[in-house]
Amino acid sequence: MKKLSMAARLGVYAFGIWLVSFGIVLCKKCGFGISPISCIPFVLEKVLPLSFGTLTMLFHLVNIFVQMILTPPRSGIGGGGSPFLCRAIPGLTDKKLILQVPVAFLFGWVIDFMQKQIVIDEKSMGMRIAALIFSVFFTALGMVCMVGMNLVQNPPDGCVKLISLRKNKEFGRVKIGYDLVCVALSAVLGLIFLQRLSGIGIATVVSAVFVGKTVTWIRCGMHRFAGACVPVFSGVVRGAIRFARLWE
Repeated sequence: MKKLSMAARLGVYAFGIWLVSFGIVLCKKCGFGISPISCIPFVLEKVLPLSFGTLTMLFHLVNIFVQMILTPPRSGIGGGGSPFLCRAIPGLTDKKLILQVPVAFLFGWVIDFMQKQIVIDEKSMGMRIAALIFSVFFTALGMVCMVGMNLVQNPPDGCVKLISLRKNKEFGRVKIGYDLVCVALSAVLGLIFLQRLSGIGIATVVSAVFVGKTVTWIRCGMHRFAGACVPVFSGVVRGAIRFARLWE
């Protein structure tokens, strides 16, 4: 299969960010709770005078900072900067981590933009359920687009991957632990500042269970589609060549 150009890969990657952001906003608007990874920004939005998108961006930046601290010294790319800071924060000059910063800002901006565009009737149970289902699908599809381009990792996923590598644990298990920590922290913040749980509901469980499964289903579907189309396309090409030779 022909490799995509860098411009095409960047386009697909940006489209993936758009899809994931769309899924996050749909999940938030459905009113059944929110995905584990967005629980903390969701609660803090009710406490701080900041938008959900801005808080999501800040949450991503925190994940980048954690990666910089956990990055082994040999992974840091040398160069300018304070030697003390480079020793204290080994990943401070790691280009792969620095490239996650604009991704964090882009996520925040797209999420805030979409929040103003998407309106869901809270009285319509059917619309709310549809929003939840589509949130899972679009989040998963966006993740497939982003990961498939092999460019820059989504900061929270990059944090999970680095922890799994440092602790020599399976990514899936670390991801479950990461989600549980996010939910637990959001619960504590909610109880402290709001005197109640906020953002934790059916959508939290549905997102945690089905987004990963949907990613797998989409990938399998794409491989099967490609596997079915390639033989058909090859047969058409061979037939066209034979037909052309008849007229030579």
